[in-house]
Amino acid sequence: MPKERAKRATLLDAAVGQPRRQFWELSDHIAYPAIRSIVADYINSSIPDPANTEKYLWQISALADAQDDAGPRRLLTLTCGGFETLRVDEIMHDDDAIELDLRINTNVPRDRTDEQLEISNETVSAGRGPYRDERVWSWSIDLGALLEEDVDVDLGIDDDTFDDLAYGLNARLMRSGNSTGATAHNHDLAADLLAEAYRQLFEAE
Repeated sequence: MPKERAKRATLLDAAVGQPRRQFWELSDHIAYPAIRSIVADYINSSIPDPANTEKYLWQISALADAQDDAGPRRLLTLTCGGFETLRVDEIMHDDDAIELDLRINTNVPRDRTDEQLEISNETVSAGRGPYRDERVWSWSIDLGALLEEDVDVDLGIDDDTFDDLAYGLNARLMRSGNSTGATAHNHDLAADLLAEAYRQLFEAE
Protein backbone atom coordinates (compact mmCIF):
# COMPACT_ATOMS: atom_id res chain seq x y z
CA MET A 1 0.00 0.00 0.00
CA PRO A 2 1.95 3.08 -1.19
CA LYS A 3 1.96 6.11 1.06
CA GLU A 4 1.39 8.45 -1.89
CA ARG A 5 -2.09 8.30 -3.40
CA ALA A 6 -0.72 8.93 -6.90
CA LYS A 7 1.21 5.66 -6.75
CA ARG A 8 -1.75 3.48 -5.84
CA ALA A 9 -2.87 0.72 -8.16
CA THR A 10 -6.21 1.34 -9.85
CA LEU A 11 -8.62 -1.03 -11.54
CA LEU A 12 -7.05 -0.14 -14.88
CA ASP A 13 -3.57 -1.35 -14.00
CA ALA A 14 -4.07 -3.80 -11.11
CA ALA A 15 -3.57 -7.53 -11.61
CA VAL A 16 -7.09 -8.79 -12.32
CA GLY A 17 -8.06 -12.16 -13.78
CA GLN A 18 -9.27 -12.40 -17.36
CA PRO A 19 -12.84 -13.49 -16.49
CA ARG A 20 -13.34 -10.39 -14.35
CA ARG A 21 -11.99 -8.09 -17.05
CA GLN A 22 -14.22 -9.80 -19.61
CA PHE A 23 -17.25 -9.15 -17.42
CA TRP A 24 -16.25 -5.53 -16.93
CA GLU A 25 -15.88 -5.11 -20.69
CA LEU A 26 -19.24 -6.73 -21.34
CA SER A 27 -20.95 -4.63 -18.65
CA ASP A 28 -19.69 -1.50 -20.43
CA HIS A 29 -21.49 -2.53 -23.65
CA ILE A 30 -24.27 -0.13 -24.56
CA ALA A 31 -26.76 -3.02 -24.75
CA TYR A 32 -25.71 -4.75 -21.53
CA PRO A 33 -28.73 -3.60 -19.46
CA ALA A 34 -31.04 -5.13 -22.07
CA ILE A 35 -28.96 -8.31 -22.32
CA ARG A 36 -28.92 -8.65 -18.53
CA SER A 37 -32.69 -8.22 -18.31
CA ILE A 38 -33.46 -10.81 -20.97
CA VAL A 39 -30.95 -13.41 -19.77
CA ALA A 40 -32.09 -12.97 -16.15
CA ASP A 41 -35.68 -13.60 -17.25
CA TYR A 42 -34.48 -16.73 -19.08
CA ILE A 43 -32.71 -17.94 -15.92
CA ASN A 44 -35.87 -17.39 -13.88
CA SER A 45 -37.99 -19.25 -16.42
CA SER A 46 -35.82 -22.18 -17.39
CA ILE A 47 -33.08 -23.04 -14.86
CA PRO A 48 -33.93 -24.94 -11.65
CA ASP A 49 -32.57 -23.50 -8.39
CA PRO A 50 -30.17 -21.23 -10.29
CA ALA A 51 -28.38 -19.78 -7.25
CA ASN A 52 -27.35 -23.21 -5.96
CA THR A 53 -26.60 -24.88 -9.29
CA GLU A 54 -24.51 -22.16 -10.96
CA LYS A 55 -20.91 -23.04 -11.80
CA TYR A 56 -21.39 -26.78 -11.30
CA LEU A 57 -24.53 -27.59 -13.30
CA TRP A 58 -24.80 -24.46 -15.43
CA GLN A 59 -22.10 -22.04 -16.46
CA ILE A 60 -21.93 -18.66 -18.13
CA SER A 61 -19.06 -16.88 -19.85
CA ALA A 62 -18.55 -13.30 -21.00
CA LEU A 63 -16.99 -12.68 -24.41
CA ALA A 64 -14.94 -15.25 -26.27
CA ASP A 65 -11.26 -15.81 -25.50
CA ALA A 66 -10.53 -15.93 -29.24
CA GLN A 67 -12.51 -13.75 -31.62
CA ASP A 68 -12.98 -14.22 -35.37
CA ASP A 69 -12.90 -10.70 -36.82
CA ALA A 70 -14.87 -11.86 -39.86
CA GLY A 71 -17.83 -13.27 -37.92
CA PRO A 72 -20.21 -12.29 -35.15
CA ARG A 73 -18.77 -11.32 -31.80
CA ARG A 74 -19.94 -13.65 -29.06
CA LEU A 75 -20.92 -11.56 -26.05
CA LEU A 76 -22.32 -14.17 -23.70
CA THR A 77 -22.69 -17.95 -23.58
CA LEU A 78 -24.73 -20.06 -21.16
CA THR A 79 -24.31 -23.83 -20.97
CA CYS A 80 -26.16 -26.53 -19.06
CA GLY A 81 -24.56 -29.94 -18.59
CA GLY A 82 -21.77 -28.94 -20.95
CA PHE A 83 -24.22 -28.09 -23.79
CA GLU A 84 -24.79 -24.57 -25.08
CA THR A 85 -28.39 -23.52 -24.47
CA LEU A 86 -28.19 -19.73 -24.87
CA ARG A 87 -25.84 -17.23 -26.39
CA VAL A 88 -25.87 -13.61 -27.50
CA ASP A 89 -23.96 -12.59 -30.63
CA GLU A 90 -23.19 -9.07 -31.80
CA ILE A 91 -23.26 -8.58 -35.57
CA MET A 92 -21.66 -5.45 -37.02
CA HIS A 93 -23.00 -4.31 -40.38
CA ASP A 94 -21.15 -2.29 -43.01
CA ASP A 95 -23.04 0.88 -42.01
CA ASP A 96 -21.82 0.39 -38.39
CA ALA A 97 -25.29 -0.65 -37.26
CA ILE A 98 -25.28 -3.27 -34.51
CA GLU A 99 -27.59 -6.29 -34.46
CA LEU A 100 -27.90 -8.54 -31.41
CA ASP A 101 -28.79 -12.16 -32.11
CA LEU A 102 -30.24 -14.18 -29.22
CA ARG A 103 -29.76 -17.91 -29.82
CA ILE A 104 -31.59 -20.43 -27.63
CA ASN A 105 -31.83 -24.21 -27.78
CA THR A 106 -34.92 -25.93 -26.36
CA ASN A 107 -36.48 -29.36 -26.27
CA VAL A 108 -38.47 -30.50 -29.30
CA PRO A 109 -42.21 -31.16 -28.81
CA ARG A 110 -42.92 -34.86 -29.26
CA ASP A 111 -45.65 -34.26 -31.81
CA ARG A 112 -43.56 -32.14 -34.21
CA THR A 113 -41.57 -33.32 -37.19
CA ASP A 114 -38.37 -31.58 -38.26
CA GLU A 115 -40.32 -29.79 -40.98
CA GLN A 116 -42.79 -28.46 -38.42
CA LEU A 117 -39.93 -26.91 -36.45
CA GLU A 118 -39.16 -24.48 -39.26
CA ILE A 119 -40.13 -20.89 -38.43
CA SER A 120 -39.06 -17.80 -40.33
CA ASN A 121 -40.27 -14.23 -39.99
CA GLU A 122 -38.78 -10.76 -39.55
CA THR A 123 -37.68 -11.31 -35.95
CA VAL A 124 -37.44 -15.08 -35.46
CA SER A 125 -35.97 -18.05 -37.28
CA ALA A 126 -35.97 -21.57 -35.92
CA GLY A 127 -35.39 -25.16 -36.94
CA ARG A 128 -33.82 -28.42 -35.86
CA GLY A 129 -30.41 -27.78 -34.32
CA PRO A 130 -27.22 -28.90 -36.09
CA TYR A 131 -26.10 -31.21 -33.29
CA ARG A 132 -25.36 -34.91 -33.60
CA ASP A 133 -25.92 -35.91 -29.97
CA GLU A 134 -28.94 -33.75 -29.12
CA ARG A 135 -32.18 -33.27 -31.03
CA VAL A 136 -33.06 -29.71 -30.12
CA TRP A 137 -35.12 -26.83 -31.44
CA SER A 138 -32.67 -24.03 -32.25
CA TRP A 139 -33.95 -20.46 -32.19
CA SER A 140 -32.47 -17.23 -33.48
CA ILE A 141 -34.31 -14.16 -32.14
CA ASP A 142 -33.71 -10.47 -32.78
CA LEU A 143 -32.89 -9.35 -29.25
CA GLY A 144 -33.61 -5.73 -30.05
CA ALA A 145 -37.13 -6.60 -31.16
CA LEU A 146 -37.85 -8.12 -27.74
CA LEU A 147 -37.36 -4.67 -26.25
CA GLU A 148 -39.72 -2.85 -28.60
CA GLU A 149 -43.30 -2.62 -27.36
CA ASP A 150 -44.66 -2.06 -30.86
CA VAL A 151 -42.83 -5.02 -32.45
CA ASP A 152 -44.52 -8.42 -32.50
CA VAL A 153 -42.04 -11.23 -31.85
CA ASP A 154 -43.89 -14.27 -33.20
CA LEU A 155 -42.40 -17.52 -31.91
CA GLY A 156 -45.19 -19.62 -33.37
CA ILE A 157 -45.88 -21.01 -29.88
CA ASP A 158 -47.06 -19.34 -26.67
CA ASP A 159 -44.56 -18.08 -24.10
CA ASP A 160 -45.38 -20.74 -21.49
CA THR A 161 -44.78 -23.54 -24.00
CA PHE A 162 -41.46 -21.98 -24.99
CA ASP A 163 -40.42 -21.71 -21.34
CA ASP A 164 -41.46 -25.33 -20.70
CA LEU A 165 -39.37 -26.53 -23.64
CA ALA A 166 -36.35 -24.49 -22.52
CA TYR A 167 -36.69 -25.74 -18.94
CA GLY A 168 -37.09 -29.34 -20.07
CA LEU A 169 -33.82 -29.28 -22.00
CA ASN A 170 -31.88 -27.43 -19.30
CA ALA A 171 -33.07 -29.67 -16.46
CA ARG A 172 -32.31 -32.84 -18.45
CA LEU A 173 -28.83 -31.61 -19.33
CA MET A 174 -28.14 -30.59 -15.74
CA ARG A 175 -29.16 -34.07 -14.53
CA SER A 176 -26.83 -35.72 -17.05
CA GLY A 177 -23.70 -35.08 -15.00
CA ASN A 178 -21.80 -33.91 -18.08
CA SER A 179 -20.99 -30.38 -16.87
CA THR A 180 -17.36 -29.68 -17.71
CA GLY A 181 -17.20 -25.90 -17.90
CA ALA A 182 -16.72 -24.89 -14.27
CA THR A 183 -13.26 -23.50 -14.99
CA ALA A 184 -14.69 -21.22 -17.70
CA HIS A 185 -17.57 -20.01 -15.51
CA ASN A 186 -17.66 -16.25 -15.01
CA HIS A 187 -18.69 -15.77 -11.40
CA ASP A 188 -18.99 -11.97 -11.64
CA LEU A 189 -21.38 -12.21 -14.59
CA ALA A 190 -23.40 -14.96 -12.92
CA ALA A 191 -23.71 -12.93 -9.71
CA ASP A 192 -24.93 -9.88 -11.63
CA LEU A 193 -27.49 -11.91 -13.58
CA LEU A 194 -28.77 -13.65 -10.44
CA ALA A 195 -29.17 -10.29 -8.71
CA GLU A 196 -31.21 -9.04 -11.68
CA ALA A 197 -33.23 -12.27 -11.72
CA TYR A 198 -34.04 -11.82 -8.02
CA ARG A 199 -35.02 -8.19 -8.60
CA GLN A 200 -37.41 -9.22 -11.37
CA LEU A 201 -39.11 -11.82 -9.18
CA PHE A 202 -39.27 -9.48 -6.18
CA GLU A 203 -40.85 -6.67 -8.21
CA ALA A 204 -43.37 -9.06 -9.76
CA GLU A 205 -44.83 -9.99 -6.36
